[in-house]
Amino acid sequence: MTIKVNNNDTVTLKPVDVGFNVVNDVTGNGGGTNIIGFIINLLSGGTGINITANDVTIDNNIIKGGANGIITFGNHTVIINNQISGVSNTSIRGGDFIIKNESDNVTIESQTVNNTLVKNNQITGGLAGIVIYGDYSTITNNAISNVLNVGIGAVGSYPIISGNRITDMVGGGSKMGITIGSLNLNGTTGLTLKDNTILNIQSTDNKTTGIDIFAMSMGSPLDDILVFGNKIADIIGAGESTGMSVVALALNGTITSMKVAENTISNVVSQGINSTSTGLSILPMGLMGNNTTKADDLQVSKNKITGIISVEEGSHGVGISYIQISEGNSSISENKISDIEADSLAVGLLAVGVDYTKFESNMTINKNNITDISSNTTSGILAVNMGNIFILHNNIFQLEGDKTRYITAQPVFVGNTTIMGNNLEGSGKEIGIGVNGNNTTIRYNRIVNFNYYIKNTYFFEIFEMNPITDEQLREYLRSEYGQNITDEQINEIIAAYHKWEDYEHSIPSYTDARYNWFGTNSDPGSDNFLPGNGTIDYDPWLILSIHANPSTIHVGEKSVITADVYRDSAGGDHGANATQYFSGPRVTFTTNLGNIGSKIITVDWINGLATAILRGDEGPGIATVTASDYQTVQTFVTILGAPEPVNPDVIDMEDTGIPITYLLTALILLIGGLGLASRK
Repeated sequence: MTIKVNNNDTVTLKPVDVGFNVVNDVTGNGGGTNIIGFIINLLSGGTGINITANDVTIDNNIIKGGANGIITFGNHTVIINNQISGVSNTSIRGGDFIIKNESDNVTIESQTVNNTLVKNNQITGGLAGIVIYGDYSTITNNAISNVLNVGIGAVGSYPIISGNRITDMVGGGSKMGITIGSLNLNGTTGLTLKDNTILNIQSTDNKTTGIDIFAMSMGSPLDDILVFGNKIADIIGAGESTGMSVVALALNGTITSMKVAENTISNVVSQGINSTSTGLSILPMGLMGNNTTKADDLQVSKNKITGIISVEEGSHGVGISYIQISEGNSSISENKISDIEADSLAVGLLAVGVDYTKFESNMTINKNNITDISSNTTSGILAVNMGNIFILHNNIFQLEGDKTRYITAQPVFVGNTTIMGNNLEGSGKEIGIGVNGNNTTIRYNRIVNFNYYIKNTYFFEIFEMNPITDEQLREYLRSEYGQNITDEQINEIIAAYHKWEDYEHSIPSYTDARYNWFGTNSDPGSDNFLPGNGTIDYDPWLILSIHANPSTIHVGEKSVITADVYRDSAGGDHGANATQYFSGPRVTFTTNLGNIGSKIITVDWINGLATAILRGDEGPGIATVTASDYQTVQTFVTILGAPEPVNPDVIDMEDTGIPITYLLTALILLIGGLGLASRK
């Protein structure tokens, strides 16, 4: 049955309780009903449309006021093109999920709906915009504004949430733009969340989250978790603010794939003492009993994170937090992270891998750009893994703080660390790279303008960055345990801590740091390295060279000027390894004659090579051309006058394809033959 307003007519309902009841009960089955084109003005506490039948379509209605706009307990419900405003509770709700706690007995009552489509609706006001409990829900292209608690909520297997716009959630209490519980306690599930926009989510007194995702399977592989193309901005709260959080848990199963890519997150601000702001938080977990299970494909790529702010006392700020508790290889690549400010600790990219079953998972952090981070303690990349760590081709600039390390890496137990092709530039006060372990290779990096280029560090420093004093530890134990801990127990804990610290400091670390560019052709100096109780081998180092091709030109011609760091201080040539080198800022070329960007130009390195063009457009002479990257080197280009013009009166011999010597020989023979003939 279709209940539809005639074309060009306006039909307004003013129900006392419910505008339409579409039921499947003893009175009949309303399955397949279509309700199209009505205006429903509700009294306080009313519901616009209530559905308990299957296969119902609600299309192009206007619902105002009341407690709830549309409620469905049927499967295959289609809710499209409706306008809902001014409700006091939920604009669109499918199914229900109630947690009851009676006399400490917690029970869950749920009634789910499957295959619900909610599309192209406009929602203003209420506690929640759209909430669906059920499997295979599709919520797409809805516009939601001015709700108080939740823009979109979905609980159930395989939801698809795409193209929605949620704006202006402002006021007291905790707030979430989108929250998803993709759960299956009897099998597998997955989800797709793409191309949603969340703007201006603000709480005056509680935490805020732009997008919050929790996916869990039980006894089966967790299916694909796909999160991409979402835009999140202006997430402001008290205590804790998060742009996006993605948690995946496979219990007694594996994770098939998790891909979090091409999301844009900006201006995440948390206020209050000890507050935390996080741009993107990701936690994949695969567990089976006491063992970790495998994750086949874990990717965090091409996300843009900017403006993570938490500046009050004791506050922390993190651009991307990635914590993997499972086996499997992860890739964190091509992300852009910038403008993080916090009081106590700020980290551009925090990556932790916990594979405590096999200790062999690979963590690759590749081609990320991290800039403009400031705090008391600052790190561009902080990586810890029970397995191997590969930190490759990242660019990190403009980190500020009293205790700052651009890259910090800690493999656990048998893991190796490879730090290669990164571009790091400090302000002269910081530590370039801090590493721990006997199996660290640092190669073909640009590490310039640091107080210390490389430091062998300790496990404790990886996390705390500064030692805990006895008094700090004593105060912490007192605040945590109060009267339940004695002075004698506190002293025993302090003594045990010092034993651990002494043991850790007794473990030597060897770091192979040969073939890096430190901004000088001279010995960078052992005083600029902190070997701890181990060794750092940095000799030979890379040196800067400049070349002109050709080195002689005429006025109006050009010479290609290249600078590279392919040779080392012992004379070795590493040009064959160019793809392993760093890229990014910066080399400055100058000339005193001719045009090389009007005498000066700054260009990026590309795999350890930089190029400029010298044009001889100022007359003849000798051009002195320099290349500078802290070290300055020079070459010379001779510029000759313009070449003599070709004489137009001289006609070149036509090229017959016959060598000139053959022609001369033939001519001599011909003349000789004529002479012989005349004497006969």
